[in-house]
Order: sequence, then C-alpha cells, then structure tokens
Amino acid sequence: MALLLSLAAALPEVPSVHAESAAETDTGLPVRTALEVAAMWRSHMNPKSDFSRPFAVAPSVSAPYAPGTLKAEYLQDGLNALNFYRYISGLPSDVATTGELNRSAAYGAVLLASQGKFGHEPPQPSDMPDDFYKQGYASTSSANIFASFGYDNHILFSSIEAYMEDSDTSNLDRLGHRRWILNPPLKYTGMGLAKGKDEFSYSVLQVFDRSRTEPVGYQYIPYPARGAFPVEVFKPTTAWSVSVNPDEYAEPSYSSVKVVLKRTRDGRTWRFGAGRYPVSESGIYFNVENNGYGTGPAIIFRPDGVGEYKPGDVYEVRIDGLKDLEGSAKSIFYTVSFMSAKNPAVKFSDTARHWASQTIDWAAERQIASGYPDGTFRPGNTVTEAEFLKMFTVAIGAQITPTQRWSDAYYAYASEHGYALRGLRDTSLQSKPINRTAVAELFASAAGQQLAGEDAIRFMLDHGYSKGKTSATVAGYLGKDTLTRAEAVQFIKNAVDANYSTQLN
Repeated sequence: MALLLSLAAALPEVPSVHAESAAETDTGLPVRTALEVAAMWRSHMNPKSDFSRPFAVAPSVSAPYAPGTLKAEYLQDGLNALNFYRYISGLPSDVATTGELNRSAAYGAVLLASQGKFGHEPPQPSDMPDDFYKQGYASTSSANIFASFGYDNHILFSSIEAYMEDSDTSNLDRLGHRRWILNPPLKYTGMGLAKGKDEFSYSVLQVFDRSRTEPVGYQYIPYPARGAFPVEVFKPTTAWSVSVNPDEYAEPSYSSVKVVLKRTRDGRTWRFGAGRYPVSESGIYFNVENNGYGTGPAIIFRPDGVGEYKPGDVYEVRIDGLKDLEGSAKSIFYTVSFMSAKNPAVKFSDTARHWASQTIDWAAERQIASGYPDGTFRPGNTVTEAEFLKMFTVAIGAQITPTQRWSDAYYAYASEHGYALRGLRDTSLQSKPINRTAVAELFASAAGQQLAGEDAIRFMLDHGYSKGKTSATVAGYLGKDTLTRAEAVQFIKNAVDANYSTQLN
C-alpha cells in the first residue's frame, strides 16, 4: 500500500536544443536510442544499497524529535532513479542532492511519521518544538511526499517510480508528481525518510528547486517520451502526458484540444477531447491541466483496452487545438517506440530470415537505420542519397544540428566537411537512389581523399572497406548498381569492421 501527494506552484521556464525527424514535431530535446535507454537502465535502475538498513543516523519520530541521516548509497539509489526518468525524457539528468535539502526533507519525513497524518500541511504534535515543526512544515509544503507500509522494499527508489506512475485516482487529473520531476529547471533536490509507529514509512522529495542556470530549450515534454521508451516503466493504467512550454504555447483549452493516439501494428485508434471522463484506476481518461505543477500546462490522456505495451509497439500521437502566443493554430505530432530496457534488441517483422538480419539489428540498435511504423524494415527498398547520407553520418558519430527539413541538416554537415555528393550540386538527386560509385566517393571524401569514379572504388577495395559485389575488383564492385536498405547497412558495417575512419574521427 502506498500513498503520494504533490503540490502546485508557479515556476519560470526556459528556452532550444536538439532532436530529429521530418514529419514529427521537434520537442527541442534529445531523442534517446534503445541502447542509450538500456545502458541507463543498467547503471541507474538497479539499486545496490541494503534497503532494510537505510540510516546512517536513525530519526526519532517522538519526543525528543530528531531528523535522521540516510546512508549515502541509499540516497544515491533514489537519486539515480530520478535522473533515469529525466534522462529517458530528454531532460538533463544531473540532478544532485544537497546537505541542506536532505536535512529539510528529513524534518518533513519525521513530521509525517510522528502522527501518521499524511498531507502537505500536517498539524503540529503537542510535544513537538515550534522550530522543529516549522522546519518540517516548510519541507512537506514544498515537496512530493510518499507513504508505504513497512520496509519491504527500497522506499526512496519505489517513491520515484510511484511519482512517475502518478495515475491513481488521487493524482490522475494533474500528474503533479511526474511534472515536478520532469521540471526542466530542477537542479537540486533532497530526500528524507522516517518510519512511524503505524508501521508506515514516509518519504519526502524536495522538488521546488529552480537552480539550473543553463537554459533547457524545449517545445513540449511528452511522457512516454518520443523515440525509444522502456515498457518496464509504463503500464496499461499509466496516463500519457504532454507538458507544453508556456513560452511557446498559449494556455491550452479543454474545450479545444483534441488528441488522437494510434497503435501502428493494428491501426487501433483512440480519440480524446472535451467530454465526460470520470477519474478511475483504469480506463479511458482525458484532461487539460493548467495549474502550476512544474513548468507549463499538461495535456493528460489514457487509452482503454491496451492490455500491455509490448516491445516493438509504435504509437503515434497527434494533438490539435493548440495555439502559439500570437494566437496561430499549432499541432504536435510524435511517435513513441516501445522497447525493453532489459533486452533492447530491435526486431522487425520482415527480417527474421533475411540474409542481413543480424546487420539490420546492429544498425537499428545504433540508430543508423530505423524501421517503419508498421514494424517492418523493408530490406529490399532502395536507398536514396539523402537516406544513405543520414546512415553514414550517424554511423561515424557526427553531431548534427536539426533543421525543419530533416535532410537539410545532413547536407549542411556534408558541405561543411567537403563530402563528395552529387546532391550538393543538384538537389533533385538527393531523393534519387544512390549508386555504389557515389557511396565510394562519399567514403573517400570523408576520409580526406577527393577521389572520383574508379579511383574512389579502388580506395574502398584497397582499404578493405568493400570486397566488391561479385569480386574484389573495380569491375566486380559494380559501381552503377544502386543499394537496397539491407545492402546499405551491410556496406556501413563492413567499413566499420574494417576500421574505416574519417577526418572527423
């Protein structure tokens, strides 16, 4: 049994950073890959401390009252969980605790535990000194708070999970705990814990901080996040949320906002808008919440009949009825690709028996190539010059500044670094299939060799970056042949395996 409460307050926001994709609306935040999420899961979501012995100094929840001190490793487990959720949402994941805020949270936890009065404004026990009560009240009135029966798990770690879930009947309409944790300006926090005579453990998370000095540019913060998102932290009863930046969007109206959620594997679609949505533990729900939880208003929705979110599921989200600050209509469109953080391997429905199956999985895991919304890879499709350029630049680790038209960013990078591409001279060729000679010229130029035609092909063969198509000769390279998607990723993997390097590297 667990309980949690969060407060609202008005905080300022922030300004723009990084994302990708053409049709989707840029969040302004990094889009995490499946491998990045899995790595963060391994490092941050496996608590290591002994949760049955959390205290370096135990608190006293009766007179004489005393705030406890949590062990450093126990605190770190809770902090790791908080930063994991911020990371997968594209936000800075460097939130730290401070001694002052930890001490404040410790006072708040003791106040809650002293009487078992769970709330942000607990009364003062008759035997509690005024100064102690004042510090405890200052804590609980500016924090997320959580109550759990007993010490049967890691309370701090579990509290962060509960705050992010936030979809019980007491919190569904606002998701305040989640929005405080995903508040962009958050930089410092404090955590406290105390166990009451009622056998409930009470924890406090100080969340009203806004110390982050560097700007976090964003348009909106979706949860689950755009891109790869782990099924391990998202249940069928969990509500979806989109917090919009009030510096970019006018306050959304419940009567105007419309949301369409589509599962691509079977086309099932849910539509949300003004209507009657009773708060419940499960089932369909919709709300637009404009109070001050974290930064910015939130659009909240939950589909019914999902069953479970499965690795490989792709959901499309479209939100209409929004306006910018000048009153012009705005829409948001993005996709969420569910994956397993414990087993992040990417699988496609049409590659299991394909000759390049392992290479396709390799490329997908590294975000060199991606599948289609219906879960296919379509390995036999031809690759355009623009598509191959994107695969290439991702494979070499290039840092790309996004542009409104996705391919422009990659061509700007190619031009800056002197890449030989026919589409730089004639933009109509960017959308045409690339041939193997053009691939060789790109590889050679990126390595600092301005070679064309057969000279570029010899460069590929001499360095072992290609073994040719029918033989390791210029003729056997078949330079006029175009590439399929499978051949393109195999080409890149062969070069990587042969230690291909560019001037950038």
